[in-house]
Amino acid sequence: MSDFTVDDHGSIILLKPETQEAFDWIAENIGAPIPWFAGGIALEPRITPSLLCSILDNDLSFEPDSPTRH
Repeated sequence: MSDFTVDDHGSIILLKPETQEAFDWIAENIGAPIPWFAGGIALEPRITPSLLCSILDNDLSFEPDSPTRH
């Protein structure tokens, strides 16, 4: 299992934490207030690549959200 799933809805991307390490990373790296929406953090597409790189740089992982999970 990955630490995060990424759910791309076009104009908004949801970054969903799946492990305690992912929740900890969010608390340490995302400024307050954290924009929670539908179980994830609501992101603008333009900032998503840098956040995903930061996740990988911190030895965490992510994968696309499976369509069957909706």
